[in-house]
Amino acid sequence: MSQLIGEVVAIERALITFEVNMGNGTLKIGQSAEAQVEPYRGPSSQVTTLNESIFSTKPGSPAYIAKATRWRAEHTALGFNIELKDHNAIQGSFKFKG
Repeated sequence: MSQLIGEVVAIERALITFEVNMGNGTLKIGQSAEAQVEPYRGPSSQVTTLNESIFSTKPGSPAYIAKATRWRAEHTALGFNIELKDHNAIQGSFKFKG
């Protein structure tokens, strides 16, 4: 992995908050990044999910096929300022252990 890193520009601590409910969700990483997602729905208005797929990383938990209605990432030290709207997203559950 270390060969993938050319230069360490910054190491920072940031509060990460997220809320997910049936494909609707928000993510915020300090002041640097934030996203809002909403699920796609099928013909019967049910939330679209993938089960038992490579996107379902937690057994028994579906991956929600969604649209990132907003994605913003800005970091001056890294030289980027990105603002995207209405891009595809996949949202799933995870659990930290250790």
